[in-house]
Amino acid sequence: MAMKLHLDNPALRDTFEAVKETLPGAGQDWVLDTRQAAMDKFTMVGIPGPKVEEWKYTRLGFLTSEGFAPATQEDHAEEIKQYFDQAYRPDLAGHVLVFVNGIINQNLSFCPSDREIDVAIFSENTTGFRGTLVPVEDSSPLNNLNRALVTDGYHIDVPAGKTLTHPVQIIHIVTRGTDLQAVRTRAQVNVGAGAKAEIIESFLGAEGERYWSHMVSDIILDPKAELSLYQFQLQGRQAIHMTELHSSVAAEAKFNQMSLQLGAEVSRTELINSFTGENAVVDLRGAYLGRVKQSHDIFTRINHDMPHCNSNQLFRGVLDEGGTSAFQGKVVVAQDAQKTNADQSNKNLLLSRKAEANAKPELLIYADDVKCSHGATVGELDTDQLFYLKSRGLDEAAAKGLLVEAFISEVFDDLSDDKLKDSFKAKTAGWLNTQVVS
Repeated sequence: MAMKLHLDNPALRDTFEAVKETLPGAGQDWVLDTRQAAMDKFTMVGIPGPKVEEWKYTRLGFLTSEGFAPATQEDHAEEIKQYFDQAYRPDLAGHVLVFVNGIINQNLSFCPSDREIDVAIFSENTTGFRGTLVPVEDSSPLNNLNRALVTDGYHIDVPAGKTLTHPVQIIHIVTRGTDLQAVRTRAQVNVGAGAKAEIIESFLGAEGERYWSHMVSDIILDPKAELSLYQFQLQGRQAIHMTELHSSVAAEAKFNQMSLQLGAEVSRTELINSFTGENAVVDLRGAYLGRVKQSHDIFTRINHDMPHCNSNQLFRGVLDEGGTSAFQGKVVVAQDAQKTNADQSNKNLLLSRKAEANAKPELLIYADDVKCSHGATVGELDTDQLFYLKSRGLDEAAAKGLLVEAFISEVFDDLSDDKLKDSFKAKTAGWLNTQVVS
């Protein structure tokens, strides 16, 4: 008997039926109908199983037995403030949005008086989210599950021609008391023609809690717009963390996305990018570090449907004992997308023979006048370099730390914000010294 492509979990349906009348927008028929339609679509398909090619490296069997109800809101003010202080940059005077257990926290959020951007919050105004909430034909099953049970999110609209003075800071916090609960949020970002914006987004959570954090983002860049999105994934070590990001990039626009994956037991990042105009650029960069039962999965797809567009993907992974990773990067160049330039690079460093890195780069090219390349490597630390550093007085841990930092630094070296660059590097530099009990 052939193995099913998808897995069933009736408990998720039961959760939906139990909470749907309490979710934001429950008093609006279109919201209830949209949630119901999304849940029906999810139920018809189910959770991706190991035979689904895009999910072959991320086994989701553990999601089939629990209902993962929306996370509860409890008073953990001191804990929340500690996480907030870890992520917040007081030197930036722009907008700050803080979500705690999937709900906006107005006490810590801040909107400056000059109102450079328009911000809407899903739990306060569901109408503005109709575009991202209504299911589309090719939505993934987990995207539909998110639509059905989403509790909050944000909509950012950057006016045409506007250059933001400071980055927008968005901080997601998951507290204690969320074991076997879920945090489901959505984001919608529109950057108007000729506008420029930066977003720094952090995900932090409690240790010892097996919660499921799932965020879906839709980003639209109008002609000549530019958006840089920097993401830090610092979830608790038993957490499940998933993000699914869709970007639509118009003519002469540029989308930069950079991420650092350090937390969670299972993390999955999906980046689906499409060009809708010529001479546009997509630049995706990321680093992931894992050990002791951690699994990091990066899945990218760049659809080159327009000519004269450039895409670059640069990902680096470091795996210590017990850590696993997967990079699945797909570039699809349509027949009419002549003069496409697409580069893809994934390198992995194994610090133990009991670590595992998987790489699956793909190029599907239907045009004949293009420049496309991809490369993937898996290797170990250079013993000669390690010996040299130890001969200069460094102990083994410090020597390994320097080599790991040098290996990862290529991802962040081009950052113009020195404090942001230092933040990325500081988190990777101290990673080897973190003691984790298996």
